[in-house]
Amino acid sequence: MFRMNRKKLFVDRWDEPIEISVPASSVVIQAEPKPDYPALEDPVAAIRDALANPLGMPPLRDLVGSSSKVAIAFDDPLKYGPKHLAVPVLLDELEHAGVKRKNITLISANGTHDKPPKEDFTGFYRGQYPVLPDEIVEEFWPDRFLNHDAHDPAGLINMGTSRMGDLVEHNKILIESDLTVYVGSVFPLIWGGYSGEGVVIGLGSARSIYSHHKFSVIGAPDSVHSDPRMHGYRRHKDAVMDKIEEYIGKKIFYLNGVPDPTGNWAGFFAGHYKAIQQPQWECADRQHLHGSPQADVIIAGMAKYLLYGDTRNPIVNIVGATTIMRSWRNKPVLRKGGVIILVSKCDGCIDPVKHPSYIHALDLFEKSGSAEALEKNHLDSLIRNEELLDRYHNRSAYSPVHPIWLFNENQYALDHAAKVIIATAENPDAPARVGAEYAPTVDDALERAGGITGADSRILVLPNYFSYVPILFLVE
Repeated sequence: MFRMNRKKLFVDRWDEPIEISVPASSVVIQAEPKPDYPALEDPVAAIRDALANPLGMPPLRDLVGSSSKVAIAFDDPLKYGPKHLAVPVLLDELEHAGVKRKNITLISANGTHDKPPKEDFTGFYRGQYPVLPDEIVEEFWPDRFLNHDAHDPAGLINMGTSRMGDLVEHNKILIESDLTVYVGSVFPLIWGGYSGEGVVIGLGSARSIYSHHKFSVIGAPDSVHSDPRMHGYRRHKDAVMDKIEEYIGKKIFYLNGVPDPTGNWAGFFAGHYKAIQQPQWECADRQHLHGSPQADVIIAGMAKYLLYGDTRNPIVNIVGATTIMRSWRNKPVLRKGGVIILVSKCDGCIDPVKHPSYIHALDLFEKSGSAEALEKNHLDSLIRNEELLDRYHNRSAYSPVHPIWLFNENQYALDHAAKVIIATAENPDAPARVGAEYAPTVDDALERAGGITGADSRILVLPNYFSYVPILFLVE
């Protein structure tokens, strides 16, 4: 099957692309700049313009004075964003508005990710992109540079529940500061269509985040697509944001950047989160929506790093499958009962320093058989696990409960696809641990896929999906 009229192309695999052969009729989609919507020539000037003309809030100079205490929060190093450009501009703008440098605090909004060490904020993160200028890290670290801790009761305030019933428990800096400015990015993301409103997750407690990361929310039918305007999970996120502002009695000032497909900057939006949502989503749609057929089979190359870790990790591989399969508008990019093939090194290795909770949760998932059962039976024991909490608090490991969120999002891929096949995996036993299947070669994986979807299958190939800003599929 699929033996006639082939074409060869390279797809990502770990740190070096490999050549594969696919049917000539396969549709190939790659991230590339859009000439009609070019990147900004001067992103710093665009940041200053956005700050001078905010939407839904006055400019910074009207929000602060000489006695003001200001927090500048930003996405953690894991999340690609404009903080290396924006934070220096914000410091300059605040000083010109009369704010004393000693009254400004920086805070990394880590959510339930790791509490990054100092070196993660300097230089290039994973060798890929800058996080903050070294001199700013040196100036503020450690006394005025905070690492959000989602499990520290002393640093959190219970603000009640949102209109959606979610616990709102967030970092006390939101109360202690006269103004909080949040620097984030509007990045294609299966959690709500696009990232944004970073305070909700980045500065939330583990139990607060669980309120809207539970299986019943992220696994719901209205949360498995990528349109932020009608996304179930985003309604929860907005409700939490509204409750935070109601409780603290003031608005959060956001500065968000929209990247283009190759990671340059396409636009900046400043002001109140509600006022900037629509214009930033419109800008992001122009950059990242890509017409696509609905596929029977998807083949995707897996680069070395994908979001939370490297692609030796079988959990991270299923996150890759899930990210592709949930990044759709109109209808699913992979039809129900289709097959997704990942071309990956996947050798089963899970970083014991960064991800001890993944190792523990994967053992529990194998016994539980589903994300829903894992959450129901083991969330409480994970959130109280003293060894995992110690590693989180003191040794830059991820939160004990972070893998619960991943299994919850990943269940869609396992339920929607007939098979998730990890081809070229270096440990044949690793894929089965996460509900996937091993194939020694892409050809072998295609043979199996064809046996399910037929000889006339429509095949979509994504050679470098995770080497650039992820594509959102406008499915025909």
